[in-house]
Amino acid sequence: MSPTHLIGIAERMLLGLVVVATIAAVGLEIWSVYLSRVVTLADILLLFLYAEVLSMVKVYYARERAAFLYPILIAMTALSRLIVLQSKEMDPRAIFFEATAILILAVALVLMRSPVLRGLVDRSLGDRPTGHPVMRDGRAQDHDEDAFAQNREAGADGS
Repeated sequence: MSPTHLIGIAERMLLGLVVVATIAAVGLEIWSVYLSRVVTLADILLLFLYAEVLSMVKVYYARERAAFLYPILIAMTALSRLIVLQSKEMDPRAIFFEATAILILAVALVLMRSPVLRGLVDRSLGDRPTGHPVMRDGRAQDHDEDAFAQNREAGADGS
């Protein structure tokens, strides 16, 4: 059994543990809300964080790779929750720094989703671009295939 296979097994076990722990935390939070008979903004934001964690695991299993979008969203939500919960007791500078951190994360998210920057890095491999066009299935299109397709189209036009 190769080390890569063992790491993959360990990774899946840890992700399964994350799912179980997250679902348990959701249950405990809902039970706490039920007992207190009060739903606060903090409770809603916490449930949203749990939903984001589950979404992140789902995306990992669907794509077989980690998505950077979800951890950034989780961090932004967690910082927002912190500001909402502790804003009355917090030093205004701390609130400013946390809001700045949210802004930095939002800018990073916009840059990551930017069509201009998408071509700079192949997201599936994390490698530098090869200069070859990438097909919808993620394969790099071969120059010979590209030339063949252009010749076939030119022949179909009758030119």
